[in-house]
Amino acid sequence: MLKKLQWSIGLLLFFFVLPVIAGQLPFNKQASTPIKQPEDKQVVFAATNLPEQTALELTKEQTKEQDPFKVLLLFTHSQEAYQPMVKAVSGKADFYDEKTNIFNLQGAISKHFSMNGIQTDVLDVDVMKVMKSEGKTFPQAYNTVRPYLANRLQEQSYDLVIDLHRDSAKRDATTITHNNESYARIAIVVGAEHKNYRWNTAYAETLSVAMNEMVPKVSRGVISKSGDNVDGRYNQDLAKEMILIELGGIDNTEEELNRTIAVIGKAIAKSFVTESKS
Repeated sequence: MLKKLQWSIGLLLFFFVLPVIAGQLPFNKQASTPIKQPEDKQVVFAATNLPEQTALELTKEQTKEQDPFKVLLLFTHSQEAYQPMVKAVSGKADFYDEKTNIFNLQGAISKHFSMNGIQTDVLDVDVMKVMKSEGKTFPQAYNTVRPYLANRLQEQSYDLVIDLHRDSAKRDATTITHNNESYARIAIVVGAEHKNYRWNTAYAETLSVAMNEMVPKVSRGVISKSGDNVDGRYNQDLAKEMILIELGGIDNTEEELNRTIAVIGKAIAKSFVTESKS
């Protein structure tokens, strides 16, 4: 009777301990808590998983966004001057001056352009000073600056090239009032006797329209020149993106010029910079 009781107790202990033993066996081991499944997540592939052409295009787009819009400024008639500015410095009113002239507006232009996301380079050549040293006459100005410009364009590429001049017209033709502020009017000149003529004209017209949308009639429009007694190309055959701007006239003040320069910078940004990044 005692042996049967001992056998029964042993059997009960065996069945009680069996699950604990089984849980420790290596072939039947399970985690004490369930593994948490990941939430819905998208699989992200590196750019190298893209097709080769697509990856190349992506790289180009990224580079394009990072590259600034670059403008080259040059001043073929570098010593063209504005009477009020010359008079304020020297006491005399003159149309040409070796120190106070359009060439010295490059700092103001670069500043306004930079405010609109435009990187500005200057062809740092006082062309009329070079002409005097070489005994050249006024009509030879474009041929004098040409090799300097050609070399620069071979070394670097630009989105826009602007040759800045001062018009000889009087104040009534070169000044406009808008919202009680006066502005120096511009005219854009395109030489019609070269292969880039239509390209240059397209750039000129786009800029002119954009400026007039901001300040009505601040641009006098695009003037096409060809025939006798004119240059006919103004070195614009060297670049499709090149234009010549007559910035105000002999009677315009520094304040009027600065207001117009600000408009030019904004118009370039609106017409070309935003478009080039789109």
